[in-house]
Amino acid sequence: MNYAELLKAWLRERRKEELQALPPSFYQEAGDYIRRLREELRMLERGTMRTRITERERENAERMIEGLFRLRLRKIIYTLLSGGEVERERLTAEESRFLLEVKRALSEHQESLKSILRGQVPEVKARPRKRSGFKVIRILEHIPAIIGIDLKTYGPFKPEDVAAIPAENAENLIRRGLAVEIEEESP
Repeated sequence: MNYAELLKAWLRERRKEELQALPPSFYQEAGDYIRRLREELRMLERGTMRTRITERERENAERMIEGLFRLRLRKIIYTLLSGGEVERERLTAEESRFLLEVKRALSEHQESLKSILRGQVPEVKARPRKRSGFKVIRILEHIPAIIGIDLKTYGPFKPEDVAAIPAENAENLIRRGLAVEIEEESP
């Protein structure tokens, strides 16, 4: 990614009402771009024109990334609240994960409303607190490599392997009888 590509994406998003397509790796590339600018700044001599230009580029790039991030989240939430469907192929990897969480929360909220309208007291479900978002499991059967909820690859696994994988993926394997959770010992 470079400044021109970022500017183009930022302008396109600002000018259009609907969510614009971005590659799944957009924010990863943006982070890499900012890292490269910061490294370049460390190598440059202070007070030079090149240093001032690079610093200004970094500041502008950070503002555009933050603005783009916030604007896209607003569009996603507005679309969902309006009853629309978000086109997943337009989302980055981070936005896809965010979409799943927001949809889950909205669904729970709708269920509460339905309960109230039936004259029932809505059930408030306490979410179990996750310390790290990962669970440690012991594998019971051969399992090919899986793509985790965090879009990272885990495995392949063989019986008796022990692994720490995202909690949602671990729970799915446990439900299917392919793994068991290893309880952490309290200190």
